Amino acid sequence: MTKYKLTVHYLGTRYSGWQIQSNKRTIQGTIKEALTQLTGEAVSVVGAGRTDSGVHALGQVAHIRLEKEMEASRLQRALNGILPWDIRILSARKTRPDFHAQKCAVRKRYLYRIWNGPVLSPFLSGRVQQVIHPLRLEAMHEAAELILGRHDFKGFAAAAATVRDHHRTVLASRLICKGRDVRYVIEADGFLHHMVRNIMGTLLQIGSGKRPVSDIIQILGSRDRRNAGPTAPPQGLYLVKVWYR
Repeated sequence: MTKYKLTVHYLGTRYSGWQIQSNKRTIQGTIKEALTQLTGEAVSVVGAGRTDSGVHALGQVAHIRLEKEMEASRLQRALNGILPWDIRILSARKTRPDFHAQKCAVRKRYLYRIWNGPVLSPFLSGRVQQVIHPLRLEAMHEAAELILGRHDFKGFAAAAATVRDHHRTVLASRLICKGRDVRYVIEADGFLHHMVRNIMGTLLQIGSGKRPVSDIIQILGSRDRRNAGPTAPPQGLYLVKVWYR
């Protein structure tokens, strides 16, 4: 069997997230169906992470194994000819047998996009989170920096998260602002379920003047999800890049 590494670009608007679910349309399920149509094989598609319903990806990574070897460039072209317009294989290449899209990942980058203004272009609908009132961007900058480093992020994890270790190392946490276009970039060695959206929900409360910057430290120390802000909507979130050792 031959293993391939796929880099996938998708808009998550029409899908119930990455992971296959019964009677729901998902990214993983759609790619699996396309591979079966192309090869006649029942192919397992393993992704680097499970993005939620409505979340997008600029650089999701997956691996597959095919019994019949195929040129990687032909595989890419053929899949893009079958897949719907909002899922694209950016690259496909043969990879080593021990490569695992999830287990071999050492770093990921997420982006959260906000449009801070009263009028949202229809071309951005479903792709950003709109905030009508002006945001206190300096306070958000200051709060974002407090996320840097190694912390226990249980206070920012989904309440139902079942992992034992909530410690993660955040390598980048910054705001990039160009007019009304506000972007939050975060990179870490791993992420907990809803971690980025819960951080973003808290940053938006700080930017709206509803809580002080110091609450970031209090939430980290408390390890209590109830102390953090609401989970930000999915449409502003993008999985941008995955690094491997």
